[in-house]
Amino acid sequence: MIDFQVKYQATIFVNAEDITPSPDIMSSLIDIFRDKGLIPSTFQELRVPSPIPKLRIRLSTSNNEWNISFATNRINIDKNPTDLKGSNLGELSNFCLNATDFFERILNSFNKRANRLGLNTNSLLEEMSEAQLSRTYAKLFIPPQFYEENPPFEWNWRSVARIPIELADLSDTLYVITTINRARGEFGDPSGITKFDRLQLLFDINTTDQNIDYRFNLSHIKSYFQQAPELHNSLCEQMLEYVNV
Repeated sequence: MIDFQVKYQATIFVNAEDITPSPDIMSSLIDIFRDKGLIPSTFQELRVPSPIPKLRIRLSTSNNEWNISFATNRINIDKNPTDLKGSNLGELSNFCLNATDFFERILNSFNKRANRLGLNTNSLLEEMSEAQLSRTYAKLFIPPQFYEENPPFEWNWRSVARIPIELADLSDTLYVITTINRARGEFGDPSGITKFDRLQLLFDINTTDQNIDYRFNLSHIKSYFQQAPELHNSLCEQMLEYVNV
C-alpha cells in the first residue's frame, strides 16, 4: 500500500561542535568515506537564540542519494530517492546496516558517545478515492458536528507511546511516534507536474530526551538500529491494515 518512499533518516545526538569544516577534518572525513564516494560540502545551521548561522559539514554522494550532516548536537544520515517513487531506498533494515557502518566510522575517528538515537521514515500511500479518504478520517477521529457535516480535505493524526527497550547492557526508553496526514502537493518529473491528494505516513522512533547523559557507545547504537526496524515494520503493517478501507 506504500507507493512512494520519501526518505529514511538515522540520527545520533552527539556533541559534534568540534567537527567543523576545517581542512584537517574535511581531509579526515574524505579518507574515512573514500570507498563511498562522498563529496564534502557545507550547510548553514541556525540555532536559537543566536541569529548568526554556523557553518557545518555535509557529505553527499554525487546523486544526493546519501547525505551525512554534522550539526552541532546531532549527526543525521539521510537516504533520499533517486527516482520518483524512491525505489532505491530498499529495505529499512538494510538502510540501518549502512547507517550503523557510517556511524561506526565516525565514532571510531572522533571518539564520540551519543545521548539520544533516532530513526525516521516518510512515505506516501497509494491513491484513494474521496470516499476512502473520508472513511479513513472517520476511523481515526470522532469529529464535532461541523466537521462531521463538512468532512475536512486536510488533517493530521499523531500518537506518541513510550515503551522500554534493552540496548546491549543498558535499559532505556523509546518514544514511538506515528503520524498520518492527508497531504496535498505536487510531484515533479520529466513529463511535468502532477498534483496529489494522499495519505502520508511518518514514523519517528527515538530514545528518551529526558536523559542527557552521553551513555550510548557503538554497541548500544548497533543494538538500537537492529531493533528499531523490526518495531517500525510491525507498526507500519498494523497502520496500513488499519487504514485499508
